[in-house]
Amino acid sequence: MAARTTARAAVDRSNQSLLIYDKTGKLIVPGEKGEGTAAITGLAAGAKVAEGDYQASFSDGTNESDKVPVSAFDVLPAEG
Repeated sequence: MAARTTARAAVDRSNQSLLIYDKTGKLIVPGEKGEGTAAITGLAAGAKVAEGDYQASFSDGTNESDKVPVSAFDVLPAEG
């Protein structure tokens, strides 16, 4: 069977920030412009976060993309 690859168009996010919302729609984390990442802090180590507990979008400060659910994830234990 031949290998398959999927091509995706690159999106220039250099002038956008990743925004994270809680499930009520409240903005909780505005990422840094051009970084494409945002850290959700204050979660207990080992916590299991369900898909949709958070939503994400990108914004250039004027326009904002549709919010999409963040996939489920487990919070890693603290390093130390």
